[in-house]
This record gives sequence, C-alpha cells and structure tokens, in this order.
Amino acid sequence: MENGKTSRRDFFKAFAQSSAVLAVSGMLSGCRPKQKQPNILFCISDDQSYPHTGAYGCLFVQTPAFDRVAREGILFHRCFVSTPSCCPSRASVLSGQAFYRLRETSMNHTVWPGGIPVYTDLLAGGGYHVGYTGKGWGPGNWKASGRTTNPVGREYNAIRKLPSVQGISAIDYSENFKAFLSDKPEGAPFCFWYGGQEPHRIYEPGSAVKGGAKLETVDVPGFLPDSKEVRSDILDYALEIGWFDRHLDGMLRLLEARGELENTIVAVTSDNGMPFPRAKATLYDYGTRMPLAIRWGDRVKPGRGIDDFIGLADLAPTFLEAAGIPVPVAMTGRSLMPLLLSNRSGRVDAERDFAVFGLERHFPGSRPNGAGYPMRAIRTETYLYIENRMADQNPSGDHPGPVWPDDDPTGGFGDTDGSSTKTFLCQRRDAYPELYRLAFGKRPSEELYDVNRDPYNLNNLAGDSKYAGIKKNLAAKLHAYLVQTEDPRETGQGERFDEIMKRFPVLRNNR
Repeated sequence: MENGKTSRRDFFKAFAQSSAVLAVSGMLSGCRPKQKQPNILFCISDDQSYPHTGAYGCLFVQTPAFDRVAREGILFHRCFVSTPSCCPSRASVLSGQAFYRLRETSMNHTVWPGGIPVYTDLLAGGGYHVGYTGKGWGPGNWKASGRTTNPVGREYNAIRKLPSVQGISAIDYSENFKAFLSDKPEGAPFCFWYGGQEPHRIYEPGSAVKGGAKLETVDVPGFLPDSKEVRSDILDYALEIGWFDRHLDGMLRLLEARGELENTIVAVTSDNGMPFPRAKATLYDYGTRMPLAIRWGDRVKPGRGIDDFIGLADLAPTFLEAAGIPVPVAMTGRSLMPLLLSNRSGRVDAERDFAVFGLERHFPGSRPNGAGYPMRAIRTETYLYIENRMADQNPSGDHPGPVWPDDDPTGGFGDTDGSSTKTFLCQRRDAYPELYRLAFGKRPSEELYDVNRDPYNLNNLAGDSKYAGIKKNLAAKLHAYLVQTEDPRETGQGERFDEIMKRFPVLRNNR
C-alpha cells in the first residue's frame, strides 16, 4: 500500500516535462548496483478477483503456473488496487502513485498525461530492454502525450494464433515474449509486461461446461444468485483465467530453458475484480482485493504467505529498488523489498495495517454529462469503510432496463459489464430483490462492513450506533491519508476531476 510520503510540490506540477523525466532516466543509466540487476516479468490479468487461483484454495479454476510462483516464492493475502478500473489501476502500477494523483489517467477512457514518471521508462534509461504483450496501459490515448510507445514499452503483439473459444484474444502471449527475448541485447536485463486480456468479457456462453467443467464445483459469491446460469458464467470466467495461466506457464518454462528464471522477479496479479455485478468498478472486496504472488529465485525464501496490507502501487518502487535505480519522490508506493527479503511469514511490517483506495468514474457517458461518482474507502484487518461522495446518483450508471446483451456494456447500469449474470439478475429481480438492490441500487453516503463476519460485504453497519466510534476513527484515518497524499477531492480541488470528465464525456473505445 502507499505510505503517504510525497513531494511538497503540487503533484500536478511535479515532473511537468516528459523530456525532463527522460533526461533523469538517462543520467541514471550509469547507476548500477553491485549485484547483478534482475530481470522483471510483470504479469497482470484483466478483471480477476483475489480468491480465484488454486493457491488461494479455489477449486473451480486451474492455475498451476500462478500456484508455482506462489509455491516457489511468496503469496500475498492482502493486496489491493488503488482503484478498481483498468486504466487508472494500470497507471497506478506504472507510476507507483495513488490513482487520484494522476490527472487525466485517474479515470478510464481518457489520455495519458505527460510528465508522470513510470518505472518502465526509468528502467529503460538504466539499460533495461523493455516491452510488452497483450494489454498495456489503457483503455485510453497514450499518443496524446507525445509518446512513441505505450507507457509499458515496445509492443510485441504480432504473433497470433486463433483460439478455439470465442472471446479469448488471438494474441499468442508466450510466443511474443519469446520474440521479445530474441530482440534483447546480449547481457542486458529485461523488463516485460505480460498483460493478458483475459478474463475480461466477452465470454462464449457455456464454453467451460462444453469443455467438461462441472457446475457443482463453483463457489458462488453471496452477492450473486446461486443459479445454473450464474454458475456457468463463473466457469466461463474461470476458463479464461486458465488461459492466462497457461501462457504464464510457457513464459516460466522459456526462462527456465534459457537459464534466466532464477534472476527474474516474477510478479503475477490483476488490475481489478471480476466482471460481475457488485465486483469490478466497486470498492467491495471482490472489486479491489487482488491475487498476488512474487518469485525471485533464491533471493526470496519460498513457500511463504504474507498478511501485510500492500497495494499495486508498491510494485514500481520495488522494481526500481531491486534494479538499483533511485525511486522518484512522486511515488507514494512503498517498496516491498523489506518483505521480500525478510524470510518471515504472516505480518511482517506492523505499519502496513490498512489500504486506501477509491474511484472517480469507470465508464464515460454512463451518467448525465459524464458526471462522476467519487468514492473513497479504507480497508483494515476487520473493517471496510466506504464514503460515497454523490450518493444521490446511481453508482452503477443511469438508464436502467431489464436486459442487456453480453457484448453491450454501454447499456443500462453501464458501470457493470454486460453479461449473462447481469441479464439474469435484471430479468429475475423480483425473485432476488435484495441482490438486485445491492448490485444496482443507490447507496448511502457511508458504508461499513465487518469483513471477517461478512466477507461478501452485504450487511452495512454504518447506521448502527454500536459502530459509531469505529466509523468515526476509520473516517478520520481515511481523511488524514487522503490529505497527506494530496487527493484533490480532499484538498478542495475536486473540480479538476470534473473538468476532465467534461473533456471526455462519451468516449467509447475498446475496454
């Protein structure tokens, strides 16, 4: 998670010129640690919630490669996004900053602004061979900042192979990784971003069952109807997680064959939660809590589980510190190196006892004039506290209706991806009135959940007087953190987000 350390300068002015950032990167090229610089393989799936890998005990997914990374490295149990939306979440990973500090890229479907230092540029300036396959930073326009490449590096998507299941990308991720390695200069370390487009929708309905998956194996989250339609949809989601994992396995085997695996930091996670109602684009656990496993040869004691609260913004300073490259002062994330090298399990750093995250706007045009629904939240070992800053609006978007096809995410409740589960819940809302309300209804200005007794975040305790003191303390801690890390919504500058929304009200491109 972020530690709140930040520059005293206004963050909108910090690193204002991209050329200045690149110049700094160039100067850093002479900085070399005494130990050999590690390679970095960062793997990020698209829309996968925390519990859904074998290493976490999920029985209806097949993730032997993720499980191997966890077994031969560290499995993190409390990893959270900065925001549960693709574009700003990925920007937070790259920049090592909380999403609300990132100007235009604090929201989906906008542009990449100039002047934000990212670990990929800094590593490239330090002599790393940098590239990516699949989905990099996005969805949005990175060329508007004057960049010649996606912020994650040079694209390697040319090698394709048509999959047998519809909805799965034709990009052959592992073969493109092989091509990337073939281009690597002799002796140079590499930094590669594997951005699988799975398990993002759309899915081929019933594809998993057709392949032999069993409905009875599915553990349906308590915020969804337990029906055969929903179980089948979840299995299709699991099938795509398996696809992502198979390419990860190919990459691990390739590195092993080349003798480079032991000197490679392998980090595997996702950008936000599963594409189902009350998960992705919400601040509940199934929207914000991520899988994360990290392997680094004999530098990391294997077979450990860590319970500290961390965030995806912590990865950028981790990669830079491991490479011996100075961490920019603008980064609010905290390096994970002390945890990686500690040889301990469980709670390691007592100060890592909470996570802060939020959301400005997920999908443009889903509300009148592109208006946002700013939310902020704090998560501790026991509680999740959420503030909804515009509780008079619909948190899932306007224009409600009974049915939306799977390939139409822009219809009613547009912040919830179109799916057979969404359609089922809307068609059967009379049979599941409470689940329908929780998924699509308006929310109060404050929400409080006991995450241990209520893992699906269904029973809001904010109005219970017994929890008034707890709610007050969490709100104070949340606000102090947001002020410390210069959230414009907290420092009286929220109109900056509103101005961005006006500039990008109805942009609709690939998600």
